[in-house]
Amino acid sequence: MRFALLFALILVGCASEDESPPDESSRQVQPLIIGYNQSQIVSSSVLTFEILGTERTVAESAEIKVEGYDGVGREVSFTYFVAETDRDGDQGNIIVRMPVNTQLWPALAPSPQSIFTGSFEVDLIDEIGVLGRGRLDGQRLEAFSEFPPNLDAFSLPAAFPGQLIEVTGKNFLRPEEGATLAVVDGAVTYSNGDTREVTSAEIELVWDDSRTRAYFPLRPDVFGVQVMNFDGSVSFLNRLSSAQEFPGNALESLVFEMQPPFIATFNPDAGSRGQLIQINGRGMVPNADSDAFFGMIFRFEGTLRYDDGESLNLEGERALERSPDRVLNDSVAEMAVWYEIVERPGQLGLYDLTGLGAKPGVFEGSITPIAFDQWGEQIGEGFVGTFEVLPTKQMVHIKYLPSFSKGLEKYGVQNVEFEIRRRILEVTNRDYAMVNVEFTEDAPTQFIDFATIEIGGPDPSGENKFGYDNTCNVVTQRCKDTDNLFLADYLGGVNRNSQDEFSTPYGGVFIESFDYFSKTLNPGVIDASEDFDRVLGPFMPALGGSPVRGTEWPNGERSAQIQEAIHMIGSVVGNTISHEIGHSLGLSFFDQDRIVPRGEFHNRTPCDGCLMDSGGDRPFVERGELNGTQPPFFNPKNQEYLLEILPLP
Repeated sequence: MRFALLFALILVGCASEDESPPDESSRQVQPLIIGYNQSQIVSSSVLTFEILGTERTVAESAEIKVEGYDGVGREVSFTYFVAETDRDGDQGNIIVRMPVNTQLWPALAPSPQSIFTGSFEVDLIDEIGVLGRGRLDGQRLEAFSEFPPNLDAFSLPAAFPGQLIEVTGKNFLRPEEGATLAVVDGAVTYSNGDTREVTSAEIELVWDDSRTRAYFPLRPDVFGVQVMNFDGSVSFLNRLSSAQEFPGNALESLVFEMQPPFIATFNPDAGSRGQLIQINGRGMVPNADSDAFFGMIFRFEGTLRYDDGESLNLEGERALERSPDRVLNDSVAEMAVWYEIVERPGQLGLYDLTGLGAKPGVFEGSITPIAFDQWGEQIGEGFVGTFEVLPTKQMVHIKYLPSFSKGLEKYGVQNVEFEIRRRILEVTNRDYAMVNVEFTEDAPTQFIDFATIEIGGPDPSGENKFGYDNTCNVVTQRCKDTDNLFLADYLGGVNRNSQDEFSTPYGGVFIESFDYFSKTLNPGVIDASEDFDRVLGPFMPALGGSPVRGTEWPNGERSAQIQEAIHMIGSVVGNTISHEIGHSLGLSFFDQDRIVPRGEFHNRTPCDGCLMDSGGDRPFVERGELNGTQPPFFNPKNQEYLLEILPLP
């Protein structure tokens, strides 16, 4: 993508008190870098400005100032107000959009073409006023009142269902403008001689960020998934979002032969339950998400030999069949090592796992792709070999909420957030190093099932809890997950079952509650610690401290004190995460849990340094790993349980 990048001048006002509000004039308007890549527009176009580097910027609205001239020298000047900005994803850059049909299109009035040359200036606005400004000079826009597509001739090699065929030409529409359509007519001839007609089937071309290149998809609901020959023609048209149409050219010959699907490789060739396995081949078909009927299953036929000595015969009618979880394109599908949670026959309240990923072992046999559509099915060429089912691995996504940063500001350490988060990750992975658990800051992409724990600022319940596991599973109707059957626990947000069971709906870790340990702020609290005030006193405003400045770490005069604060906060938060995730894994564990589901969650007998002791039995110096205190650990019973359910491979 081509970006026009420009640093805007910093505009600083020196207005008097009577000319502007003091809170707005007292700050500088920050320079913005704008990403922009449009040079042609139609009446349904939307100009899109990406404000780079604004992942953490909060802007309520925006203004776009347009200044320039049309093709015959008439002035074009107006300001467009954007009531609400967008983002690129949940936490990406700010996006500012301007539909051209509001002011720019009437000003240019192309008939059939006009040209705008000039500048765009974008202001981001918050509750105070303008917080940032960027300007793009020397811009040139061509406006077209007629915009018919024109495609070059193309030929198809051996084709597969769902394949994207690259096509070239001109005047392809952007998705927000409408759609460039291929209108297909012709006949399908199957290998048995049967035929069916395709009449005026409209297929939307796939935008490839270019006016001159796109993709023509061999849609299964039009062409099917079976081996066949197609002989027909195709014409093209642009249909704007306003429903206006511009017919384009036609290609009289569209001929190709559809091939059967096949599986070439698995990557990796081993995985644990919930892990995504990439299946490589051709002809991968997703299950239809509309009224159309098509899809694919994979048939596992052979023998599954478990590590405990048992085996499962999967021959013939016993074969397992499973649809892919995701189809990325016609060459790549993803399928998790699947499992299901089922109640034991005749044992109310007790559950087991079934499915390919239920127990570690090795599958040996064939895995065959079978595609289907409304006209029949097509058995493809399968993969023959082995696939190893590994012991369960629990992935944990540590999800930081914006209020986490605000909470660090309360303690005066927001400028070392990166170092604190690194310490948290170090602590959590250390606490579970002896078993198959991994903590990450990014949501895992190789697992379809993983736990998530939110790290925020205040406790939404107002009870100042340090953390809480609010995962109560609907399937089992219980809040203690003995044997960690559920891999996708979400410790955060609101859980109605937790509300009904314990009157505590909110989950996660709440870092603003940790000032409970300040002896200065809470002199009557028996758990308060002088070490809290000693470590955070130099930085925490409420204790008379001065917050960490970005310029004093890591080489400033207070670097040793800052390092201890990083260590302490990272340890306290990290240990709290380890404790709450322990609950989601079924801790504390007691032998009776596998006989009659129980509601005990902490160690019955506390011990120095034990992670699963109740809150009142875990002093602050232990949580913060201060003064040479050994890192917390799981007691022997809990460690034995974790090694049993989550052994390292």
